[in-house]
Amino acid sequence: MKKLQKYIPNILTASRIVFTPLVIYLGLSNQYIPLIIVAIIIAFTDFLDGFLARRWQVVSELGARLDVIGDKMLAIGLLIILILKNPAFFYVLILECVISVLNLYYYFRKGIAASLLVGKFKTWIIFITIILGFVGLVVPGISLLVNIFVYLTAILQVITVISYFVYATGSQSKKKTEENLLEYYKIVRPLLQNTEVKRRKDFPHHINESVYAHVVRVSYDCYRIGKFLHLDYKSLAIAGLLHDFYEKPWQYDKEKKPFFKNHAFTHAKNAVMNAKKIFGTEVITPKIEQIMITHMFPVNKRIPRSKEAWLLTLVDKADSIDFILHPIALYRIFRHRDYQKTKKETLKKIHQKIAEFERRESEKE
Repeated sequence: MKKLQKYIPNILTASRIVFTPLVIYLGLSNQYIPLIIVAIIIAFTDFLDGFLARRWQVVSELGARLDVIGDKMLAIGLLIILILKNPAFFYVLILECVISVLNLYYYFRKGIAASLLVGKFKTWIIFITIILGFVGLVVPGISLLVNIFVYLTAILQVITVISYFVYATGSQSKKKTEENLLEYYKIVRPLLQNTEVKRRKDFPHHINESVYAHVVRVSYDCYRIGKFLHLDYKSLAIAGLLHDFYEKPWQYDKEKKPFFKNHAFTHAKNAVMNAKKIFGTEVITPKIEQIMITHMFPVNKRIPRSKEAWLLTLVDKADSIDFILHPIALYRIFRHRDYQKTKKETLKKIHQKIAEFERRESEKE
């Protein structure tokens, strides 16, 4: 069985390529119910092959390439059929063709296997949209739902196109990156050296990481994006680092409380109060306080009132998305190895540079 394990994921992946002509034939011959059944089964293989490959540790470059080709062939083939029945799918097809060209170009010419979170999400949404499109041909009453998913798919496709460009070409030069890291470190140095901040390394956060790891990544991302957008990036760096500066790990709190007194609804305010107690109002300015206290919107119902506050809110949600999606059946797709690896490598790079800067400062002293 172990010998077969390394072949099974690739066979499942290749099945999407082999059966694509069948689903196209079923669509052209108006056999929609068999097509829907076959399409659902084939779409499920997109989850199953990756799951088994990671579970059995038989991930291969051949499997990755077949996965790229299989997804695109099946999606584009089905979209061509749907356009003949529903013109609304025209833009979805065009955008998917653009994504396919970019994906294949970066993969085969640049050697970049960009398995992006939004790309995986888009792949599943497009298959759901396609299946709904064919169901709509059998059940006309769901046409509104079909159109909603068409627009949602188009939006995700545009985001995916942008993400590929950012992933492949958006990285800064090594010198510029080091300059940014040095500037960032100078802003947050007094906080990083504080014992209470370091103690957050022992506070568990969402999935297999500490509060410290989470806030450093959020802080640096807020600094970097805020600087690019000409916002108050210094306040963003500090607010990002302290936005989860609550007093003790919430996972260990067994006290029964009213629903709206639980951690999710109160920790932003607690973080501000604790940060003021430790660092004072000279560090926690009114602007930084406002950025921090609204970061849980819409959970805490405090609406962000500045661009900086909105940025921290969005960056924090993006960084935590693998936790938010954890309870649902497809969460493993969102926790793709490449995505998690990128998060860990980014944090590791930040800490390496911070350690280097601290060593330089100590040598000067």
